[in-house]
Amino acid sequence: MDKAGEQYWEKIWDQKSDIHKIDTNYYTYSLLHQLFKYYLEYNSQKSICEIGCAMSPYLLCFHDKFGYKINGFDYEKSSIIKTKQIYNEMGYEANIFYQDLFGNYEGEKFDILTSFGVFEHFENLENSIAHTKKYIKDNGIIITVIPNMNGIVGFLQKRFNKRVYDIHIPYTKDDLLKAHEKNGYSTLFCDYFGLYQFGVVNIDGIKNEDIVRKIFAIPGKLFYYFYKFSKLRLDSVYNSPYVIYIGKKI
Repeated sequence: MDKAGEQYWEKIWDQKSDIHKIDTNYYTYSLLHQLFKYYLEYNSQKSICEIGCAMSPYLLCFHDKFGYKINGFDYEKSSIIKTKQIYNEMGYEANIFYQDLFGNYEGEKFDILTSFGVFEHFENLENSIAHTKKYIKDNGIIITVIPNMNGIVGFLQKRFNKRVYDIHIPYTKDDLLKAHEKNGYSTLFCDYFGLYQFGVVNIDGIKNEDIVRKIFAIPGKLFYYFYKFSKLRLDSVYNSPYVIYIGKKI
């Protein structure tokens, strides 16, 4: 069971009307892009699929930067229609389809399988990761990104919007590592990643939302420029907004 539930996602996606393309020069996304570049290569013949792709900017970025053919699925039906329509209006050819991660699937398998903020909503992580294998080719790459709810991001999320915090499970990097390796993935990377990023915290609807965002975003930029000029690795369970696993299906 998804701790958030289909009605939650339907409400979230109903409030969004457009998809903003990712700027890989922006400090948080620049770090993610550098990480992905280390493990991925440009190849316009390869296909990528995102689990939970509703209103996703990531598929557009992977196509622009790596040439991958766009595929994605979600189990919230109205968001699928909206996402496909927006992609078409933006000039992207995309295969966006309805699919429950845990449902039967006998369709195309993909070279790269990604997810951004999906598996932290399910209580049996190992079983959830097991279902990814039917979507990915042998020797394909899986990229699993979840928010790090064990550090400052989780602390702020709990303080600003506990209801949202409660639909997340605070998985650690060890949890992510074990769940993938027990399902036959060979690990390329698994760690806490990135610098403090308040944008990961969901504060939608709180009083003075815009002001709060601007104030709490300031430390992230300071962290980034310190990192950029000092070259010190600042990723940690306390500071990093993400936990990321990259592996190969063997």
